[in-house]
Amino acid sequence: MAFIKAQVGPPNYGDPAGKFTVQYFDEQGNMTIRSGGSRAWRCNNPGNLLASNYSTGKNRRSIGRAGDSENEYAVYPDYATGHEALVVMLKGGVYSPLSLRAAVKRYDSTNKKYIDAIVAITGFDPERTIKSLTDEEFELFWKAMEKVESWEVGREDFIDKLYISGVHKKRGVITEYLVKNSNELVWFSKEAAIQLAVEGRLHAVLVHMKKGCVYLRPKFRASSFELIR
Repeated sequence: MAFIKAQVGPPNYGDPAGKFTVQYFDEQGNMTIRSGGSRAWRCNNPGNLLASNYSTGKNRRSIGRAGDSENEYAVYPDYATGHEALVVMLKGGVYSPLSLRAAVKRYDSTNKKYIDAIVAITGFDPERTIKSLTDEEFELFWKAMEKVESWEVGREDFIDKLYISGVHKKRGVITEYLVKNSNELVWFSKEAAIQLAVEGRLHAVLVHMKKGCVYLRPKFRASSFELIR
């Protein structure tokens, strides 16, 4: 499944605020919610790169941001894209001249034991520069960083984008919508259907009238809602 957009979602009930969920959307508008696991997995961001001009720039192909009240992270469509963002950054002009110790400190100044963990995994002299590493050594280095950042798979929940299959009218005014997902047809009241549209879960356009009333209409070039008697 190709994700084209992502955004932060609320934590699951009972989870701390830092355990935010991430909502991914595909081209059809279906939503996949990632919860639990590690932050790197939830964001498809194995380096836990903070959201920045670099990590969310066009060349890095980020599809959104997610985070809590303290930090916001880049979200990528898949592991490969997030991994590429980490590797390109480490090979770039800012990080490659630095020693492993200096690079890790710049990368995460809050974790005092980060370099010790890297050395324990790789066995490298922390005073070596990144650009001095061979291709094989560089691979060990980024693998060690991703291990420290943690990639723990959690839970994915898939939520269909819903379609309006038909309507009921009373005195010419729509009162109910027949909503279809991949498994069934369900009648929803006008109010409930509007709420689904507000949540972005319904293939319909939400129209606000000047007098304050709200109604739904088909998306551009879509067929009119079928009246079911």
